[in-house]
Amino acid sequence: MKEITSANVQTIVRCSVEKIIYDGKKATHLQTSLGVLPLHNAKLILAMSTLPSTTLVLNSFGKGEFPFLANVGKRLTAHFVSSAVARVPRNRLPVPSAGQGVQLGAVYISGKAQAQYHLQMSAVATSNPESRDLELCRQFSANSISEGCIKASPEHVLVSCSALGELDHKNKDNWFRLKEGTQSDLTSNGELQIVPNDQDLTLWDTMDDVMFKTIESCLSSSPGDKVEYLHDENKGVWKTERPTKESMRQKNAVHDASTMWMGGDGDEEAPVGLDYRLQGVENVFITGGALWPTGGSWNPVLTIVAMAMHLADCLCNSEDAKSG
Repeated sequence: MKEITSANVQTIVRCSVEKIIYDGKKATHLQTSLGVLPLHNAKLILAMSTLPSTTLVLNSFGKGEFPFLANVGKRLTAHFVSSAVARVPRNRLPVPSAGQGVQLGAVYISGKAQAQYHLQMSAVATSNPESRDLELCRQFSANSISEGCIKASPEHVLVSCSALGELDHKNKDNWFRLKEGTQSDLTSNGELQIVPNDQDLTLWDTMDDVMFKTIESCLSSSPGDKVEYLHDENKGVWKTERPTKESMRQKNAVHDASTMWMGGDGDEEAPVGLDYRLQGVENVFITGGALWPTGGSWNPVLTIVAMAMHLADCLCNSEDAKSG
């Protein structure tokens, strides 16, 4: 295999890939906004996140010629999210008294009920919210606590908590597919549908309840202690009542995945094999969250990186690479 240097790597900027052109079972060219580009004998790796790569595959390969790809986009997972910010006076907790500098803490809590979920909590305390302290909070807090909250709470410990739960991967009402009719822009002609089912909504309620109980347990040193929750950041409104579902639940999902999940030998439904190769196409490989059979609840970034590195190792060690 050739050593990778600037002499044999070409980068094309301001170029949108619209379609993969194939000959039989092999991708041969890319239809792009700059014209048709030949692939020659290259392996094509789609490293473009879940929905853009799914859009490209759906626009390129007909289900009649590629029956293994008939399920592309029929499975969709993602994470639904709730978040809350709370505070208590510092003197209620067994923590050091106020002093110079900022104090930070964080914890990750995994859980499982109807499906997987997790909480990620960050705590901040500073009696001197100058720019340096605020920058440290931004850099090292898993969940961002706003500058306004920190400046308004110099005698408090602030906690920000985000809870993420996995959508049911068996829900047939969740999908990603091409829009009906002719579309002029092949890079944005996909449509997404997410309809939480009973399992999702029950898990969401469970997850929210655990989040509040965890916050209140961490911030209460005695049974009578009351935790204040942020209700209106613009007006600086804090109340001891828990926020409503409508105010703390995000209306958008995150970490979309599973549209081209991978499966082992004999799995006739999976669009991608364990070698990362698109089923039925000799030289097209997939990376990213599209590969997950299910979503889980973990942040996917490190797993995506690890699997991309594994794909690179597999391609470098292949017989074609050794003879190239």
